[in-house]
Amino acid sequence: MEKKYKNILITGGPTNEYIDEVMKITNMSTGSLSLKLAEHFLKTGYKVFLILTNSINTEKLKSIDASSKMLKIISIETTEEMLEAIETESKSAHFDAFIHASAVADYKAAFTFLLEDLAEELFNHIREFESAQDILNLLENPLCKLDDSSKISSYQKNLTVKLGLTPKVIARLREWFPDTLLIGCKLLENVSKEELYAVAAKLCIKNNMDYILANDLADLRAGKQERYLVSKDGFTGEIFENPENIFEFVNDRLED
Repeated sequence: MEKKYKNILITGGPTNEYIDEVMKITNMSTGSLSLKLAEHFLKTGYKVFLILTNSINTEKLKSIDASSKMLKIISIETTEEMLEAIETESKSAHFDAFIHASAVADYKAAFTFLLEDLAEELFNHIREFESAQDILNLLENPLCKLDDSSKISSYQKNLTVKLGLTPKVIARLREWFPDTLLIGCKLLENVSKEELYAVAAKLCIKNNMDYILANDLADLRAGKQERYLVSKDGFTGEIFENPENIFEFVNDRLED
């Protein structure tokens, strides 16, 4: 009889949003938490599905056995690619747990333009504006957009990027994983613990997550790695000082 393994899906690293063919918007996430978690779950006999950003340092990947038959690494770059990969994996197997630890970009480049071109366009249409909304409509969709399908010139003094929102990955997870233990992450900066817990609980409720791992960027800068486990009811009292603590909590939950 074939042994039945528990499946866990983990996302990690930043998503990268391209401005042109070579420039991109990213963040400082290293993916270390996700790799450490993958290492612990692999050692305990889980089958690990790891959705990672291409930019994760290859040296960090050496901490896990990339050749293991119990590990599947799916490489992505953008938020859209992550969404597509998660949806695809949701159809490939039943997952006992999903830890969404990736630092997904909040913004992507909607388009680029030169300030002088936009100024000229506004000047040429100034007599047509009857309200601030008219001006906003032009600003949101000007004719002077640059072609960003290739590398933008390095000598543009007034190059400007209009940002747009990326899709919220966490908002789709319960739809795709109705019976899975879902754990997300929330990072704030310089807030009280009460506010951190409240924001995380709201995120948990809004997206029907089981738990959120909440932490403060100010604490991370100070060398404190604590993550606070929050449910829909607020702070659970659980404080995880390292990835092993998170692994132990999830493993215990799945053993119950």
